[in-house]
Amino acid sequence: MHGPLPYVLAAIAIAVLAGDLAATVVVLRSDFYSGPQRAWQLALVWLIPIVGAACCLSFAAIHRRAIPKPSAAFPGSDTYNLPGGEANSL
Repeated sequence: MHGPLPYVLAAIAIAVLAGDLAATVVVLRSDFYSGPQRAWQLALVWLIPIVGAACCLSFAAIHRRAIPKPSAAFPGSDTYNLPGGEANSL
């Protein structure tokens, strides 16, 4: 093979390998999943390289996000200003 094709294929292979390695590190560092779940995710990453890595990175990003705090304090037990209107005053 002559021309730029071997270099393009090598660059694609390196990019896929780097993505799989990054997904592997993220999965192994995650404390959200159990051991068998991690094993299945790693199998997904390495058996279906591009799609598996994208899915596992997406799952990890979802579980890594901070849970937003409510902007208002929760209503006290003596308040009638709860959702549902008059039914809460019974």
